[in-house]
Amino acid sequence: MIRFFSLLLFLGLVFGQDKGKTAYEDGKFDEARAYYEHVLKNRKKDDAAHFGLGATAYQQQDMETAARSLNNVMHSEDKSLASKAMYNLGNMFRDQQKMEESLGLYRKAIELDPTDEDAKVNYELLKQVLRQQQQQQEKDSDKDQNQEKQDQQKQDQNSEYQDEQNQNKDQDKDKKEQDQQQSQSNEEKKEQEQQQTQAKQDESQDEKTDKQMQAEAILNALKDQEKINQKRQIAKSKSRKLEKDW
Repeated sequence: MIRFFSLLLFLGLVFGQDKGKTAYEDGKFDEARAYYEHVLKNRKKDDAAHFGLGATAYQQQDMETAARSLNNVMHSEDKSLASKAMYNLGNMFRDQQKMEESLGLYRKAIELDPTDEDAKVNYELLKQVLRQQQQQQEKDSDKDQNQEKQDQQKQDQNSEYQDEQNQNKDQDKDKKEQDQQQSQSNEEKKEQEQQQTQAKQDESQDEKTDKQMQAEAILNALKDQEKINQKRQIAKSKSRKLEKDW
C-alpha cells in the first residue's frame, strides 16, 4: 500500500507547538488553514507555512490549493522540506492515477533526501504497480492481436467460402448456359436432320413421280403401238378376205 507522509510529524518538527499544528491535530482544518494563511500574509515566502497550508488543504480535499502550496515548497533551500513536498505531491498524483508523474516526484524526493524511507518504499511499490500494468497491457495487447488475428482468419475463411460459393454459382450458371446451348444445338441439329430427311423424302417422291410418268408414258406408247398393230392386223385381214372374194 502506498504510504502518505505523516504531515503531523513534519509540521511538529517545523512549527513546534504552533496554533496551526494544534488545530490540525484536533481536526480543526478550517482553523489550521486560517492560521497558515495569516502567517503567509505576513511572510509570503515562508516555506513551512506553505507546507502547512498544503497539508491542511489536502485534508479539506482542496487539491488545487494543496498542489499550489506544495509546489511553492519544492524549490525550498531546505532540502528536507522540499523532499517532503515532492513526496506528498507524488502521493497526490498517485491518487489521481497519474502514475508516471508520481514516480518522478518520488525519485526527486529520494534524490533530495536519500534517508526518506517512505519515499523509497512508495517509489518501489509504484514501480511494481507500473510494471504489472505494463505486463497486463502487453497481455491484453497480445490477446487483442490474437483475437484480431482470429477475426481476420475467420473473415478470410468467410471470404474464401463466399468466393467458392460465387465460383460454384458461376460454374452452375455456365453449365446451365452450356446445357441450354447444347439443347438448342441438338434441337437445331434435329430440325436440320428432319429437314434433310423431308428433303430426301421430297426428292425421292419427285424422283418416283418422274419414273412413274416415264413408265406411264412408255405404257401409253406401248398401248398406242398396240392399237396401231391391231389396226394393221385388221387391215391385213380385210385385204385377205377381199382377195378370196375375187
